[in-house]
Amino acid sequence: MNIKSIGNQLISNNKIVASIWFGLVVLALVNAYNGHAYNNFLIFRQSFFHLRNETNLYLTYVTQYWDHYYYSPSFAALVVPFTLLPVAFSMFAWGIFDAAVLYYAIRQLPINNKKQNFILLLSANEMMNATSNIQSNGIMAATIILSFVYIIKQKESRSTLMMLLGFFVKLYSITGLAFFFFNANKKRFILSFIFWLILLLLCPLIFTSPAFLIQCYKDWMAALSLKSNFDITVSMYHNMVDITLQGMIKRIFNLPALNKWFIILPGLLVFGAQYLFYKYFSNPIYRLYILCSVLLFIIVFNTGTESPTYIIGVPAICLWYVLQEKTKWNNILFIVAIFFSSFSYSDIFTPWVRTHIMMPYALKALGCFVIWVVIAVQIFTRQFLKVKNPLEFNH
Repeated sequence: MNIKSIGNQLISNNKIVASIWFGLVVLALVNAYNGHAYNNFLIFRQSFFHLRNETNLYLTYVTQYWDHYYYSPSFAALVVPFTLLPVAFSMFAWGIFDAAVLYYAIRQLPINNKKQNFILLLSANEMMNATSNIQSNGIMAATIILSFVYIIKQKESRSTLMMLLGFFVKLYSITGLAFFFFNANKKRFILSFIFWLILLLLCPLIFTSPAFLIQCYKDWMAALSLKSNFDITVSMYHNMVDITLQGMIKRIFNLPALNKWFIILPGLLVFGAQYLFYKYFSNPIYRLYILCSVLLFIIVFNTGTESPTYIIGVPAICLWYVLQEKTKWNNILFIVAIFFSSFSYSDIFTPWVRTHIMMPYALKALGCFVIWVVIAVQIFTRQFLKVKNPLEFNH
């Protein structure tokens, strides 16, 4: 039995794929617990008690955890199910939930089962990396993907709920609005958006007073402003912050004072230009290209991107690849992109290479950037019209 045959059998077996996905997640959770590396979860968990007790969510609580809480007051209310069990059990529940919602989201993509399995298998390493930090990046990727899926299915209420749930965790999930133009009933979309926005804004009132909630939102805006300035300031000197196109350029060319807008504005112009092909808004391949472009844009241009955030970008690279003809050029592009985006910080390299080349120059961003550019070129040259059997991607 050759390698190709084994690979085909592997991506045809949902149970094996799920076992690998969740098995690596559980392994990462065990390592995190044994190494006491679950500070992020403690921040999430304690935020509910601060909300309930009406103590400032955004102060430093050195006896409870290190670092700060940067999420919304609504998120503090939504994590309540993970406060009902002891820390050890609730930490495992959170990590598995984070991975499960992304697993579910990928299963909802309008592609066949084998393609879904391919994405899950090639993203499993990055899901394990993300889980090691006990963050919420799996949830973030899932909310964006599901907002797309439900838009395509004309389920406006579910779509807007997904993007706003993500927004109240990390603001960039609002990029789900990029799929607005794929919706047929825009009035229903807008009304659903307003409904969920009000409901999620006010849901902390179940546990706290109106006056304290208003103060919480003011404190949240102030905390986000401080965090943004902090990320920009330390990005030249801290290898695990600003792993983006901007961070890569800053470090390679030693440009610590580089203004982020010199990078972000051209990116926005290129991204916006992809919508000039409005007559193809109903084309299933064009839509999937836009989904990939949105997910990769978050990685490439968001100065808050860290290594665990790449679970948002790696599935996009894999999704792009399953839409391509398997030419030599596309195969090389994919291998290089996955190599940098998912394995550049792994034990594939010696510690010296990781600590002196890959991390100091933010080369993890290179793969996502290259594929984002390729997608833009493919959209501008209307390569999506050349995909065989496009109806296969329209269910």
